[in-house]
Amino acid sequence: MKHSLYDLPELTKHLSRKGLGDRELRRSNRLLFREFKPLEAIGWDSDILEEIKGAFETSYLTLVSRIDSNIDGASKLLFETRDGKKIETVILRIATGRTSICVSSQVGCTEKCRFCATGELGFFRNLKREEILDQVVQAGRILAEEGRSLRNIVFMGMGEPLRNYQNLMGALELLTTQNVFNFAPKRITVSSLGIPELILKFARRFPQVGFALSLNGSNDAGRSAVMPINDRYPMSQLRAMLEELEEIRGTGAMIEYIMFKDLNDSLEAADEVAAFLQGLDAHVNLIPYNPDYSLNKSYLPSDTGTIEAFKSRLQAAGYKVTRRFSLGQDIAAACGQLANKG
Repeated sequence: MKHSLYDLPELTKHLSRKGLGDRELRRSNRLLFREFKPLEAIGWDSDILEEIKGAFETSYLTLVSRIDSNIDGASKLLFETRDGKKIETVILRIATGRTSICVSSQVGCTEKCRFCATGELGFFRNLKREEILDQVVQAGRILAEEGRSLRNIVFMGMGEPLRNYQNLMGALELLTTQNVFNFAPKRITVSSLGIPELILKFARRFPQVGFALSLNGSNDAGRSAVMPINDRYPMSQLRAMLEELEEIRGTGAMIEYIMFKDLNDSLEAADEVAAFLQGLDAHVNLIPYNPDYSLNKSYLPSDTGTIEAFKSRLQAAGYKVTRRFSLGQDIAAACGQLANKG
């Protein structure tokens, strides 16, 4: 059985046996995991290259298709796993020059959010640590070929990341290790629908990695209408979790709030959100719903004026509020639209 290329102790052992010293080992790691060079471009002698290819699995995903947006800097990558499953990863090139990737953690999703195309797929399996990291490497390689560098990683793709806890932790460990990917923890964000015990467990292990709670409702009835997980973890539990989370992290969380026309976008709803967050160091990110017309057509995005009024109401209550301008809507790559459509 071959070793994983992401098994750093084993990779180091093989390269050391071939005579590479500490300096050359650090250079190899930098080229592989931070500059995203292919193996052939590392500069190893041919015998080393052939040994590594023979002893290590060097890729876990096959790129099936790439679709580039015609209106913004998004690219949607459709990957196939070795067992024939499909997942999607999104590259986001912000106009300011920053680049991010949106990474998937599951094939399908364990949750059944009624507005999300991924939830409609059902759940097939968790992604392995290597499959998570391979998304980063392959997307990073595309950006490197464009002369760009990867700045941020968000776990907001397909699946609920914390339902794949062990593989997520394994990926985060390598992503934040100085001699491997060397991402600053604050450049990585994990988003969750709200599983209190796993959120707190994650925060204790990686207190500096960013966290975002997908709230999407101002009260239990409204939240349960779009997110069945709220029936198990109601907002009172989320509130208690957010208080403990601040104690662990020393800072507040991002609160993601998808805005649906006439469902959760009233000024009364804004007041309820403000009351829910009272006393917390929270940053609210308002996200206009991205329609997927294969789903329930009763969900529509809030209009700009409504979003701005909602934003102003929260700001008047003392909260930091931003509006997300989702990239990739024309290629079904925006929030809630990932469904392996290629």
